[in-house]
Amino acid sequence: MNKFWIIVGEVYKKNVKSGAFLSMVLSPVIIIAVIGIVAFFVNSSSEVPKIAIVSDNQEIVQLLKTDKKSYKVNAKITTTADAEKALKKDDIAGYLVINESKSAITGEFIKTPTSADVDTTLMLQTLTALQTNQIASNLGLSQEEVGSLTQPADIKVKTIKFDGDKQQTNNDTDTMIKVFGAYFVSFVIYMLMIYYSAIIAQEIASEKGTRIMEIILSSVSATEHFFGKLVGILFVCLTQIVAYIVMGTIAYRFGKSLDFVQNLMNGIDLVEILKGLISYSLIFFILGMLLYSVLSAFLGSLVSKVEEASKAVTPLTFVIMIGFFAGIYGMGSPNAPLVKIGSYVPLFTPFIMPFRIANDTVSSGGVLTSILITFVFTGVVTYLSLMMYRSNVLVYSDTGLFKTMKNSWVIMRNERIKK
Repeated sequence: MNKFWIIVGEVYKKNVKSGAFLSMVLSPVIIIAVIGIVAFFVNSSSEVPKIAIVSDNQEIVQLLKTDKKSYKVNAKITTTADAEKALKKDDIAGYLVINESKSAITGEFIKTPTSADVDTTLMLQTLTALQTNQIASNLGLSQEEVGSLTQPADIKVKTIKFDGDKQQTNNDTDTMIKVFGAYFVSFVIYMLMIYYSAIIAQEIASEKGTRIMEIILSSVSATEHFFGKLVGILFVCLTQIVAYIVMGTIAYRFGKSLDFVQNLMNGIDLVEILKGLISYSLIFFILGMLLYSVLSAFLGSLVSKVEEASKAVTPLTFVIMIGFFAGIYGMGSPNAPLVKIGSYVPLFTPFIMPFRIANDTVSSGGVLTSILITFVFTGVVTYLSLMMYRSNVLVYSDTGLFKTMKNSWVIMRNERIKK
């Protein structure tokens, strides 16, 4: 066991100290920091656009002035001619011309293609309310009668699910947390395994078919060597995840008082989200990382040169990409036949099943079944990878993956016969 941990330590230190690891850890942080800084300055420097209102009814003008978040009204401009001149000089972002009749109040907002965007939602609501009151006054209706006429019909959507004989009502907050967990699992597995699949394959393939390997195997078993390298890389991956958690925590503690961060986090309960992640999302994340790590090791065990490792994991990279986009598709179409079937295929389960859980389109029994299938499949692939590695660890061959797999199978079978 000491030899196993020595291998783990050597593999871990070699990769953590490499420049590639540091760039992998820091590059997303730098990109996010740059985006955050740009967004902060854009948000802080953006000014409320100025507009003019042309109307003979000062009551309407005063009511429209109340919205100071969407726009500011230049009270000095009261005519169309003055407003047009100001618009040409870019002194205002646009101007609203209001026309009144006995039956309607209409408005026309004039702007240029290069003018700043102005939200006219409140303008429309204000004019609509005034028009309603005007029509009601002409018809002799009271405010209560107007309120009754304008009261919209109310439809409440209630989503329930059946789990055996029990009926449960969906909670919007719970659904949001599940959706976030599903996106988190899919995105993190996708990003990490796209990078680490090649590293795992290269680490497993290194020193194979060489004299150095003969010396190594004289003091340590092929099993310890295989798992030592695999666990070492998984610890490197874990280090990267922990680094992001620590940096994210520090950044949040120092930045949570900023208005920009408060607006971004408005309505988001971090505690509830973290609770949601420590559930099925965490299970599928661990299973997905283990499965694709073992598959990378399996492909790495079939090559004799480190240079060939990247080519060997190319098919796995495509599988990861298909699984990721299948999960995104499953969010919008959770009841599609391909989504239902794919959620039980071990290679795609970590990507698709969390989205089905978020949409409550799968029972607890279905979730447990998918976990069991993925767990068993991971165990089988791990066993096959180890057997392949043990049978061809000292074999040097330039043949393709399928021929190497066939030769390894023959060697493995012959060894069993001898025993």
